[in-house]
Amino acid sequence: MTQTVLLAGATGMLGSQIARHLLDQPDARIRLLVRGGDAARKRASLDPLLTRGAEIIEGDLADRASLDRATQGVDVIVSAVQGGPDVIIDGQVALAEAGRRNGVRRILPSDYALDLFHATPGEHMMFDLRRTADEKIAATGIEHVHVLQGAFMAMFGPGMGTFDYDAGTVTFWGDGTQPIDVTSVEDTARMVARVALDRTVQSGKFAFAGDKVSILGAADVIEAQTGRRFDRRSNGPEAGLRVAMAEAAKDVSNPFKAVMLAYQLYMLTGQTALSDLQNHRYPDVQLESFAQFAERTLLHLAAA
Repeated sequence: MTQTVLLAGATGMLGSQIARHLLDQPDARIRLLVRGGDAARKRASLDPLLTRGAEIIEGDLADRASLDRATQGVDVIVSAVQGGPDVIIDGQVALAEAGRRNGVRRILPSDYALDLFHATPGEHMMFDLRRTADEKIAATGIEHVHVLQGAFMAMFGPGMGTFDYDAGTVTFWGDGTQPIDVTSVEDTARMVARVALDRTVQSGKFAFAGDKVSILGAADVIEAQTGRRFDRRSNGPEAGLRVAMAEAAKDVSNPFKAVMLAYQLYMLTGQTALSDLQNHRYPDVQLESFAQFAERTLLHLAAA
């Protein structure tokens, strides 16, 4: 039977890919939740989706009436929104509540991370927000599936901080040997589209990962693929990282500095590593390894 999916956050990096893969499913009808007034401004990014059959419905996460209109006739809500507490908690909970009122069966909140349920409260602001939202969403009684794919492989690419491709350095905390669950954005979106429509998936965590790779392992792969050489530089042990986190927490002008350090903490300790991976639930979906990702995306960086 055809299912109607309401997607929030369709113009973001991950959301646009989720929309594309949902449109590949023959049994899905796709409705894009776009804030009133944004449709014209975002038309260039939405047009490829609309051409393939998606429809726009205007709504605002802060407007109950618009969410009621948006969720009528919907089977599944997929959220790929980003933001602060007003979006991640208030907005997503309001969306789930509207879905519950209007007979929506399931919601996939905007989690897409390491296992945020294993994070220590107070250490990672964005994980705290998502856990709070997830608890409130579960309390509504709607089915809820938390997609967890680890880190995005793109974090090892140019401009993401860990690897400085201009300076030829890779910087990390600890010894760089802790394996990290990683998945490409493309594969994450592909799996989300399948999970959203799979009626047999039960409420709770749904984890998968394309690969497990350490910082040093990623450096070896990238060097092999690009011919570039990276100087390995450790910032120090976990104790030093925790001192840096405490200092960053005092800087209210830049809260995301503390968030990025918290990501590095969990990549160092493995505390939020994924478990019960469902990589093979859909045999036709072959998740790419980090080496395949690097070959596909980083060859243009090969040394002359």
